[in-house]
Amino acid sequence: MLAYPPPPDLDDVLNNEDSPLPGETVRYLTHVENKLYQDIERRKRIDAGLLFIACQFSSCSLSWLLFQLQVTLSIIQLASFCVSCLPGLIDFGDSFNFSISSDSWEFSLGQKPLVGVVKLGIGIGVTWQGTSKITSEIIQTKQAISQTYQEIRSSEGLSFQLPEMGMSLLIALSGLVLLGMVKKFSSPSIGDKDNEV
Repeated sequence: MLAYPPPPDLDDVLNNEDSPLPGETVRYLTHVENKLYQDIERRKRIDAGLLFIACQFSSCSLSWLLFQLQVTLSIIQLASFCVSCLPGLIDFGDSFNFSISSDSWEFSLGQKPLVGVVKLGIGIGVTWQGTSKITSEIIQTKQAISQTYQEIRSSEGLSFQLPEMGMSLLIALSGLVLLGMVKKFSSPSIGDKDNEV
């Protein structure tokens, strides 16, 4: 069986001036290598874009799901903010560079800091828009509950001041009976008048 030697490393072949490959082959391999790197970068941008879009839709869906599960408003807003701003934070994390030495310190925002800023801005806007409807619904519900509570309190106060019709008749009859008894006992009886004459 014939044993073939392992192929040489591509960088070694390209950097070796005594390369057995002709010039056209070296240029072709360089072109292929550059194209692969471009494809990888393009794929990274597509993946980042798809992640960004998915996070924005997930943020809105998550806020409504948590609202339906009757989770606290602050937790809804925090969860929605974290999901929608995740792509922007990833961009900042990848591009942000901070170094410190005994002499000085420096930081850089990477090659494209504006992309991270835009993603964060859009994420905050989506969070605001997605939770503002929920916030307004909760505020309206609280106002309606408060108004209903006030109506119940005022109607209870009125019913205490103006009792039901049966109770009113009973109080009126009791008052008449009491008045009649007081009148009877306070006026002298007929037999007492005869004795006085």
